[in-house]
Amino acid sequence: MIRRYLVTGASGFVGTYLVADLAQRGYDVVATSRRRPGYLDREAFARVRFAPADIRIPGALDAALEGVERVYHVAALFDFFARERDLLRTNVEGTRNLLTASARAGVKEFVLFGSGAIYGKEYENRLAREEDPPRPTDAYARSKWEQERAAVEANRGGLAVLTLRPGAIYGPGSVYGDARALYLLKKGLLFGKPGMAAVVSSHVHVRDVVRAATWLADRRESWLPGSNDPSAFVYNLADRSPALTHELLAAAAREVRDKGLLGFWNLRIPAWSLKLSAHVVEACARLLRIRPLFEVDSIDYITCGHGLANGRLLASGFEFDYPDLMDGLRATIRWYEETGWSVFREPEQVLWGLVG
Repeated sequence: MIRRYLVTGASGFVGTYLVADLAQRGYDVVATSRRRPGYLDREAFARVRFAPADIRIPGALDAALEGVERVYHVAALFDFFARERDLLRTNVEGTRNLLTASARAGVKEFVLFGSGAIYGKEYENRLAREEDPPRPTDAYARSKWEQERAAVEANRGGLAVLTLRPGAIYGPGSVYGDARALYLLKKGLLFGKPGMAAVVSSHVHVRDVVRAATWLADRRESWLPGSNDPSAFVYNLADRSPALTHELLAAAAREVRDKGLLGFWNLRIPAWSLKLSAHVVEACARLLRIRPLFEVDSIDYITCGHGLANGRLLASGFEFDYPDLMDGLRATIRWYEETGWSVFREPEQVLWGLVG
């Protein structure tokens, strides 16, 4: 009997890759997002059922959850410029709505895509382990930690939950996070190495995020229904090569051709000056009602340590397609160059063109 899975956030970066992976493997997939993603019109996705829904509305997915055995909850507001109330409404209230509806529909398993950002910035260059207490400092990270706490309540209540905490996700089709730093390199706006200290960061290719999610979810040992320990059913997702940020950016700059404006110089830029610039950029963006090129919180992430230990994932037997960050990053930068960085002009169309 073919198992039925529901994927939220099906029009976004990770959700697009996940729906494609599950469909290719022959599962009965229900894809949901607020708008129908264009890739579903292709023959490869003919068997995927689309259910338009806004998770912020209670009961919005009741009909779509009929017969679903496992939910992959990818949908989230990932935006350092968003207001905290909007982050909480989507990431926390929306998740509670979906957890409640899933339990009511008899769903057996619930895979939550969380974030390594919840560990905060106090661990500096020590790789954070799953059992380390979360210390979120920004609005986005706080919303993701509250989201996890809602999932713990559901797991204690009988709906089996598995939580994933990925590092910075990169890969073809991305326009935020690591991708934004690469875009600023291309434009010559990120013209030096941010921060004066050597800080470590962890990353993971989007294809490995998707593969790890299904790998872990298919292992009986990953699930601990009834547990009230937030760290017991959590897995950090990070590749085998935590990187020093200044070395990573210098290596990426060598791969990016024809950098604009200021180019890239082998110099350090003090974190305080970057944060001051970000405050100015954010203020102007709010005044003009546009998105800023970069935010204060994003500067924090590239100037402080935020590495993740991946021992629990490796112990599960998972093998990476992209174990080395630079191999995956070079391939990703080649894709940006070959496509003329068009994903930053037409993000959805270019992303959806990658699958099927």
